[in-house]
Amino acid sequence: MTFSAHGVIFDLDGTLIDSMRGFYDLVVDGLERRGVKLLPDIARKLGTELIEEYQTTPSGRGVRLVINLFWKVGRKAGLSRLKSIRFTYECVNQAKDVYYSAPLFPDVTSSLTSLQEAGFQLGVCTMASRKQLTDTLTKYKIKHFFNPNGLVSRDDIRHAKPNPEGILLAFRKCSVHPAKSYYIGDMPVDIIAGNDAGTRTIALTTGLTDKKIFEKYSQPTAIFDSLGQATSWILQRISSESL
Repeated sequence: MTFSAHGVIFDLDGTLIDSMRGFYDLVVDGLERRGVKLLPDIARKLGTELIEEYQTTPSGRGVRLVINLFWKVGRKAGLSRLKSIRFTYECVNQAKDVYYSAPLFPDVTSSLTSLQEAGFQLGVCTMASRKQLTDTLTKYKIKHFFNPNGLVSRDDIRHAKPNPEGILLAFRKCSVHPAKSYYIGDMPVDIIAGNDAGTRTIALTTGLTDKKIFEKYSQPTAIFDSLGQATSWILQRISSESL
């Protein structure tokens, strides 16, 4: 196989769609109704502990992985086992509604247009299901920007991020070389996976992770506050590399 084009592979939640804050609000509401007020310092501590735990491939796949995550949030927040079970059940049941109501970030369409016009092969690697991924891209009328072979969901892989399996699969399906390409995500596990895949990584603070956390846990190639900023940087780099 010949790799000649440049590629950009995207995470979905917190990168293309503004869903992470909705999930955060879901957790905060569920904990508060069980007597736990998630103050900012407690939220940061809990988030840091989860980030540290998920530096290695988490247990479970698909829905099991999501259940495990909500369960750990409940327990780390101080809920009893019974309350954690109820909290987890409630969050899992409501997560789909949160996901499908999440808006597209305002600069996504213009960024994808610019990258496509510049000749990039575009793909997605996400822990969303295949149906969620397809439904989201179709709903927001952005599916046509992506190489149809380069859409990788949790249903297509055995190992979740930070394992690089999904990102490498997306690059291979797009027929692009990782060293010529980029992976863009909003969580340290995205960046760790991209680094291990041998590609250049861009961290976005559009999810729930700030610059300090990215620098401490994942060392991305670059960090930006929006996809539009990241796109401009990529296009400038490509322009200078071609001179």
